[in-house]
Amino acid sequence: MNHYKKILYFVGDPSDPQPGLAEAEELARRNDAELTLLDVLPASSGGLQLTLPGKTDLEGLMVETRMSSLEEMLAPIEDRGVRVRAEVTTGSPFVEIIRRVVADGYDLVMKTAKGIEGSLGGLLGTTALHLMRKCPVPVWVVKPAAGPRFQRVLAAVDPDTETPGAQELGVRVVEHAAALARIHGSELHLVHAWRFYAEATLRGPRIRMPTEEVDALVNETREIAQRNLDALLRNVDLGEVPHKVELIQGLPVEVLSELTSRSDVVVMGTVSRSGASGILIGNTAESVLRRLECSVLAVKPQGFRTPLEF
Repeated sequence: MNHYKKILYFVGDPSDPQPGLAEAEELARRNDAELTLLDVLPASSGGLQLTLPGKTDLEGLMVETRMSSLEEMLAPIEDRGVRVRAEVTTGSPFVEIIRRVVADGYDLVMKTAKGIEGSLGGLLGTTALHLMRKCPVPVWVVKPAAGPRFQRVLAAVDPDTETPGAQELGVRVVEHAAALARIHGSELHLVHAWRFYAEATLRGPRIRMPTEEVDALVNETREIAQRNLDALLRNVDLGEVPHKVELIQGLPVEVLSELTSRSDVVVMGTVSRSGASGILIGNTAESVLRRLECSVLAVKPQGFRTPLEF
């Protein structure tokens, strides 16, 4: 199954290492997809038009210079048979990226992580987090030191059957993770972190429910999680993909943070299940993303619409 037909790769500064570009090229080749290299320069402050001696427009000169750099980057990619083009514009990077996704029908956005930006920490800076909150298509942020081959792909799965759209999003997460595992010949690790939310309270000094009764509730919670996970995986073709499926008892943030430290890329859904207006990324996902030390592919539900208006 070809997931991607139009891939948008955000370059940022062409002088920076671009391991994500090699991955974007490989995906484009495998999927016979069109690849676009996009760079976004800051717009003139307050609309101020700066002109160099000789009536040369500074902003136009910067765009022209950056386009030349992108054309040098795409030339060898084009020589290797990939359909690729370049575009340079001005404005806010995440806004311009999403604008092009909406207008031109891209189905994947990729960029190389910039490391720590401001006070966010981790590998994800402000542009990446804005995209993961608001971009309507999957966003893949590649770790700067990423190697040419992933050994382990981690899919963080939530098989909830009560929240509308949760199972469908879980299927999409597993499909994207399986596609990456096939491309890289990687092991696929499917994980659902679960817990009985009232366990500590029921075992605590105020209630002191009998141990066997609490154990029964914990076991029932695990059995429900297992059934839901089995039902979800019946909708996904994992043929020829070496994989293991694991239910791990614990807080999702703690479980996933530990596992991502031993993975090359994590695939996860990022939209909140609350349905509350304006909440575009779940608390668990946000907490995990801020701790990440590996590449991440963030997936939205089918039909997700950006809150930005163009």
